[in-house]
Amino acid sequence: MVLAGAIPAQATVIDRQHYEFSDSFPDVVCGVAVRHDVAGSGIALVRVGKGEVASAFFGIDNYRATSTLTNEANGNFVQIEHDGVLNFPKATHVSGSIFMFTVIEAGQPLRIRDMTGRVVSRQRGVIRETFLFDTLGDDMLGGLYLEQLGLLVSGPHPLLPFDEDAFCAIVRPLLLG
Repeated sequence: MVLAGAIPAQATVIDRQHYEFSDSFPDVVCGVAVRHDVAGSGIALVRVGKGEVASAFFGIDNYRATSTLTNEANGNFVQIEHDGVLNFPKATHVSGSIFMFTVIEAGQPLRIRDMTGRVVSRQRGVIRETFLFDTLGDDMLGGLYLEQLGLLVSGPHPLLPFDEDAFCAIVRPLLLG
């Protein structure tokens, strides 16, 4: 995937970085003891607003990660892949340090594969959320999420909102064999 989207005139790029991570640790997923191996990478860009949106931060993250859950008892494994672009393209000043933000996630934020590599569940398309956020009026990244104003989901997202029971109904039988 390619980073896309014009940088609005009301924002200045303050950080751009390529990142990579990996970890391995014991875990319990859906009641099954597993070794959880995770690896991922991406390119992230952070912008800070100017003028009326001076305390607002924007960003884009083009990410890819894979979690492999391996049943410690029998060796069965499941791969959970995440591949998408998370974009905070704009904010509208509401009052004080309160802003209405829009975040868009596009791609395949969740794909579950069995041991043969076959995709058994997939979320794909676009998720667009609008919400109120208090930046706390400072020049620090972060703040307080106040309220969801809207959520638009396009494309199949069978596990949204995230449903642990539905996730476990897919993953647990694969891990147990």
